Amino acid sequence: MKKYLVLMVGLFLLVGYSAFCGAQPEEKALDWTEDKMTVRVEASGWILKKFPVQASADKFMADHPNITMEVTANPDTSLNNYMLNWSAGDIAVDLSFGGAAVQVAKLAFKDLLLPWNDFYTGEFSRDKFLTHSVELPKRGNDYYALPFMVEGMALEANRKLMVDAGLGTKSSPAKPGSLDELYEFAKKTTKGSGDVKDVYGFSWNFTNFGDQQLFCAINSLGGKAYNADGSPNLESSQLVDIFRFIKRVTMDGYGTKGTITDTNAGRSGLKAGTMAIIFEAASRAIEAKPTLGDDAILLPFPGMEKNGTYIYAHNAFIPKDTKVKDAVFAFMREQALGKEFASFGAEKYGKLPSMTRNYAGLSADFSQIQQWLANPKTVGDHPWVEGAKLNGYIWEIEQELVSTDITAEEAAAKLRKLAAELDLSLVK
Repeated sequence: MKKYLVLMVGLFLLVGYSAFCGAQPEEKALDWTEDKMTVRVEASGWILKKFPVQASADKFMADHPNITMEVTANPDTSLNNYMLNWSAGDIAVDLSFGGAAVQVAKLAFKDLLLPWNDFYTGEFSRDKFLTHSVELPKRGNDYYALPFMVEGMALEANRKLMVDAGLGTKSSPAKPGSLDELYEFAKKTTKGSGDVKDVYGFSWNFTNFGDQQLFCAINSLGGKAYNADGSPNLESSQLVDIFRFIKRVTMDGYGTKGTITDTNAGRSGLKAGTMAIIFEAASRAIEAKPTLGDDAILLPFPGMEKNGTYIYAHNAFIPKDTKVKDAVFAFMREQALGKEFASFGAEKYGKLPSMTRNYAGLSADFSQIQQWLANPKTVGDHPWVEGAKLNGYIWEIEQELVSTDITAEEAAAKLRKLAAELDLSLVK
């Protein structure tokens, strides 16, 4: 018995000693205000051009000498790369800029993102943002991305071409109150004869802004864009009305087909003075100001002042396994959501602030779009499981609509049939 007890005590001591010797000390949490650390930031190429990401990183480092900021451009396939790499635990970035809710939702679905829930406090509480934009990237109770800029759909127009056509005055350009009036605007501003006009009155984008364009139009006209479960409402009567307008204005020669082969044909034509009115992101009007000056203006799509527009955001997101969360949060608060960062993107490129305070001091063009974005009836980006396929069908059918004898009713029925075969539930 004594031998047994001695043996047991010995084993106990041996195990305890081994555990003591092999135990790893707990990893000390980094203090972002004092400890040296590196914050790795990636951003899409166009974001690096249209926002001062590097300059903001430089200022942040100057204010916090213990922090090194590394800013790089991410590849076009970054979200796909993140899905693969982050799933395997290969984290080479701490903060990424770029990605609509529908794209970033896929990372959240794989549980690869760090939520921003505790970011939204004090002067950065959710009510300080355009509420629609904050709620878009939400999964369950978690806010998996933070909108640093937003876009809103509207009509962008050449004021001079409108006034010359008798559509209002320079101080008060006319606003189309219906699709029929928008058709008349396009007809009056079109110049030239033959198959190719000198100036087209209207441009619908047939290769971009698929669901954004279509569901914005449905909503502005007073229709119901989405069903209660968040799926697209393709039974709306406004769908046929919109298709009928697209076909009529284009086939009658007042609307261009240029965006079928060049997605930038509308915005390029607006800048060049060969397009009177286009329906795209509101930023197109700001982009046209270097060539058109104050003649580049925003107009509401019919019904938009009453029923709101369509808002979508580009987001910042963080991999779940980052070790420098507090530093990332500080960079967003001190720099990326600051006045200078926001006004740079807004005044130069029309990329709108996500925080309401950053609209103060911007040019008058932004007061209109802010009101439309803040309208409670405004609708937003929806992350459908097969949303990309739906967009493909929308473009395909709209192009067919203006290139063949298919009617608006037939086009709407075809879209409904194809959409019924897709999974258009929300990514959760």
